[in-house]
Amino acid sequence: MREQGRVITVRDGSVDVRMQVSSACGGCSVCSRSNGETVMHDVHDVLGATVGDTVEIVIPDKIRSRAAAAVFVVPVLCMLLGYLAGFLLGRLAGFTPDVSGLVVALIAANIAVIGIRWADRRLSSNERYMPKVNAIIARGRDRL
Repeated sequence: MREQGRVITVRDGSVDVRMQVSSACGGCSVCSRSNGETVMHDVHDVLGATVGDTVEIVIPDKIRSRAAAAVFVVPVLCMLLGYLAGFLLGRLAGFTPDVSGLVVALIAANIAVIGIRWADRRLSSNERYMPKVNAIIARGRDRL
């Protein structure tokens, strides 16, 4: 996916970009939204963009598909499997199967969410999954 925006902060090898969200945006949570603004933080930049530049950002499609699967599918699947395991183990152990199923389902869903957060931290430093500045469309007015 390609988006455009204006560079608002420059750091060593990365920039923060204020952008208008297009209709193609699926809300993958790569951007942060507040006060009507959408800002994408830590966009990998090897082109040397400066504050005020209008840039094109490439967001790998892997981010959207994997983020959607991780955030929605994995916890629900873990919760269902946890309920089934807790239900069967509760019945064998002499506990109320529905209650033990619920407890194990909640524990499994929480473990899944913790695992997703851990994987997000690990993958956020991997360049294959990072949004990148693909082109500098226009230089900012502040530049000589």
